[in-house]
Amino acid sequence: MFFNAQKSGKLPRHNNVSWRGNSCLNDGKSDKSGVVLKDLVGGYYDAGDSIKFHFPKAFAMTMLSWSVIEYSAKYEAAGELNHVKDIIKWGTDYFLKTFNSTSDTITQLVAQVGSGDTSSSADPNDHSCWMRPEDIDYQRPVAVCSSCSDLAAEMAAALASASIVFKDNKVYSKKLVHGAETLWKFARNQRGSYTAGGVDAATFYNSRMYWDEFVWGGAWLYYATGNQSYLYLASHPTLAKHAGAFWGGPDYGVLSWDNKLTGAQVLLTRLRLFLSPGYPYE
Repeated sequence: MFFNAQKSGKLPRHNNVSWRGNSCLNDGKSDKSGVVLKDLVGGYYDAGDSIKFHFPKAFAMTMLSWSVIEYSAKYEAAGELNHVKDIIKWGTDYFLKTFNSTSDTITQLVAQVGSGDTSSSADPNDHSCWMRPEDIDYQRPVAVCSSCSDLAAEMAAALASASIVFKDNKVYSKKLVHGAETLWKFARNQRGSYTAGGVDAATFYNSRMYWDEFVWGGAWLYYATGNQSYLYLASHPTLAKHAGAFWGGPDYGVLSWDNKLTGAQVLLTRLRLFLSPGYPYE
């Protein structure tokens, strides 16, 4: 129910939240010419507001996919398997719009749609102007990043994990894998944090590092592709050290949208459950 209520864009007829309707159908359009710069209609709103923060939402899609991969029989027994897959696909379809997903190489990625900063502008935004998303009629800014390894690697994890969920749909699964690999290359080649430079998202979902996303994303890409170069990177001691695997701290062992290290460590124990990697990983 939560995800159905948080859907943005043109809703399907079977959306089971009767008081929600189509919303923010102009996301991605220019306010001057009306020319579509990017079709960013869809995805999910964050919480009580109507901002689309891509970093935590990508983590949510990754976790949902993981739950389906390991507990699909339980979802099916509860009659919810098709429903949860629809929820995941609503998210991944949107993520494929946030970069040139048909290309092998990209130089930028959409990080956020909408604004929450009420301190420096009189322009309406999603925190100063509380209303139903169906009633939003103001221009919503689009934040684009060119060095955002944490965001790109997490989105790669979301697409890679979803590709396993949709493995029976070979065309769509392959599309997700290609997008994940494009994002991964971008994350590795253009290093940086998506919240660097005091951007709006830093106030709400600040990222402290991208090393944990490298371990997390690499593990998911290995499971999605079987390419051992991803496993080599995800399990490399140097990367683990940068991600904080050996120095502890107050957040050590806590899985969250900002800290995937614990999740990645558990995920790497699933080697023989998901794939048979052989020596020396068994």
